[in-house]
Amino acid sequence: MAYARASHLRIAVLALGLAACVAFPVSAQPPQDAAQKSAQANALVQAGKPEAAIPIYKQLVAAFPTEPSFGTNLAIAQYKAGRYQDAVLECRRLLRLRPDLFPALLFLGASQLKLGDASSAIEPLRQALSINPQDRNAGIMLADAFLASQRPQKAAGQYAQLAEAMPDSPRVWYGLHRSYAGWASELLATLEKTAPASAQFLALSADFERDRQQFARAFQYYRQALLLEPSFRGLHARVAEIYELTAHPEWAAIERARESAPACGSQSPECDVVAERLREAAAATSTTPAGLYWQGRAIRALAQHAYERLEQLPPSRERYEAAAESHERSARYREAALDWKAALALAPGDGDLQRRLALALCYGNDCASALPLLKDLLARAPSSPELNYLCGLALNSTREPAQALPYLEKAVRLDDKFLPAHAALGEALLESGSPERAIPQIEAALAEDESGVRRYQLARAYQAAGKRERATAVLREYKEILSRLATAESNEPHITAP
Repeated sequence: MAYARASHLRIAVLALGLAACVAFPVSAQPPQDAAQKSAQANALVQAGKPEAAIPIYKQLVAAFPTEPSFGTNLAIAQYKAGRYQDAVLECRRLLRLRPDLFPALLFLGASQLKLGDASSAIEPLRQALSINPQDRNAGIMLADAFLASQRPQKAAGQYAQLAEAMPDSPRVWYGLHRSYAGWASELLATLEKTAPASAQFLALSADFERDRQQFARAFQYYRQALLLEPSFRGLHARVAEIYELTAHPEWAAIERARESAPACGSQSPECDVVAERLREAAAATSTTPAGLYWQGRAIRALAQHAYERLEQLPPSRERYEAAAESHERSARYREAALDWKAALALAPGDGDLQRRLALALCYGNDCASALPLLKDLLARAPSSPELNYLCGLALNSTREPAQALPYLEKAVRLDDKFLPAHAALGEALLESGSPERAIPQIEAALAEDESGVRRYQLARAYQAAGKRERATAVLREYKEILSRLATAESNEPHITAP
């Protein structure tokens, strides 16, 4: 997680300040010496050198194990140095001494978040917030923990409270947008499970497709929903929007004329949405397809409002992240890469942003440009199958298969079930003149060969290895896949007149 440095420093200073109030036991080292060491360590932390402060804090903790301030300062230094597991252990030791020690609860939750254990982070962060309800770091991290542990509804409630207190925080609005989007996806999954043949499931699916700019598919779903329920209010307007987005204004006018206004004499989720009472509609508890649909509509509108608020704020990492993710949902990877670069410019060296940029470049068929990023990431995580695979893929794309081989072989060695790595290794072996070695690697990747590319490569490998009959059989399978894809493409939905 990306936490504000100023906020971290504020927490550290508050915790470090506790040392001045320590009552030292008679048998311990002189208070003067302890105070000097504490001041020295504090200065190192504030100078951005937490690693150098850790041994000093450990000495103080060993000398005064029951004094919570030194343990707190040690945990903070460990957290800042990226030693999250060590910070977890120290915070747990402190909490055995003082179960209500706010900094220990806060940094326990923060460290667990960093370790990817969001579910475990929830309880200590909840306790920290109950002790200090005004602490915004605890509030934000609790919301982050809910979101990372796949509890978007809880996350949305927490972020919404924070948005009122922090209306100019891009991190809060970005989190709120993602929470609402995740909550809406959960509702769509519920509709698919409980009413997959309903007009409401089709209509909400169409909304998601429209956001991905899959306009023809969205159009088809809206039309199918209207066939099931001709009086389904709001869908003619949705179809009209598709016409407008695809440059058919005359058709849009016809479709809008077919829309009927809702009869809103009494409160209902539909009327709440029409009247922009979105929070009321989102809080509905109906389990009917209609109720779930309108609840989903409300939550998606709230997600859009949060996104728009984020765009109104000054440029921020979160703003560019949200834009990049929006581009990726529509497979616009080159545009996404530009936004990941902009986000990275505001957070230089951030590993997650570097990874997302590298992936966007590779998906956009520019993996070679990602090579410097990937090598930097790999230096920090040499045992990552994904990073070894991506480095090999990037080198292969620059027609350097011999250089790609060590990375791809390592990726397969680290994770034998990583099929894309097998495919890339097979391709590199084939291009470097080792078809016999390439064959088992490409064969291992056939389970994910939806496009037929792997079968074409396998046919080439068989041919180069002198196995012509096998090459002919696999080439036949390749042509069959191409034929199926062509048929599927011809059957893709089209936008037609009203």
